Parts: sequence; C-alpha cells; structure tokens
Amino acid sequence: MREDRFVLGRLVARAFQQFWRLTRGMYLDVEACVIDEADRILMVRKDTGGAWSLPASTVRNGENLEAALRRLMRDVAGIEVNSKPELRGFYTESPDRQTGIYVVRNWQQLSAPATFETRFFAPASLPTGVTKPASERISRLVEGRTISQT
Repeated sequence: MREDRFVLGRLVARAFQQFWRLTRGMYLDVEACVIDEADRILMVRKDTGGAWSLPASTVRNGENLEAALRRLMRDVAGIEVNSKPELRGFYTESPDRQTGIYVVRNWQQLSAPATFETRFFAPASLPTGVTKPASERISRLVEGRTISQT
C-alpha cells in the first residue's frame, strides 16, 4: 500500500512539473562585460542618479544569444562588436530568468549612446550601487574565470 502511494505521488508530481513547464515561461537574457584597452569595464545607467549595471537585455523571440548581444551593444552603447564575443557562462537570479554573460574585448564605438549614460570604470573602483552579485561576476570575468568558478 505504501509503495502505491509513493508511485502515485511521484506520478502526480511529475504531471504537475510538466504542466508548470508548459504554462510558465522562461526568459533568456544576455549581459555584456565590455572591457576597453585600459582594462576598464563598461557600465550603464538608465536614469540620472540611478544604479549602474552591466549592459543587459532580454533575448527577443527568434533571436539567438549572440545576436541579442550585438543588438544590445548597438542600441545601448553605440558599440559594434568586431569579433566573436566570449560566452563565459549562465547564471540565474530568479527562477524564471537565465542570463548568458559575454566578455567583449574587440569592439569599436560607432555612435554616442542615445538613451543610456555609459561610462568605463576600473574593476577595483566600480561605482556605488553596483550589487554584490554583479560585482562578484565582474571580478571573476576580469580575472579570466567563468562566473561559476570561485
């Protein structure tokens, strides 16, 4: 009798998992760690006086991760990525979002950013308001580690 309950419980749990996967979406985001010739990191902020962060965007339907990165860099910073960017890994900060993070070293400035304030900062002197997880990701990326390496 107990074994029947256990098997039935597992079947019900599996059915609910499949239902949740079909009814709840998962978002895919892309984030860029753009490094200039002085080894400084590009940070953006949307609002004057707002928090600084790495450039990030949601991947659009039908777009792959690298195409989303290239669009993000053109739209947010006026930057053209000149070579294949280096995908350093994925992380999640919420159950419904996965973020792929790239390191971009080979780029050129094509135009001034239209709506975002952008500035380069040394990794040791990031602006105030950068979250601790973002700061840790930046440290790992600058040191050549993946974001999951400690």
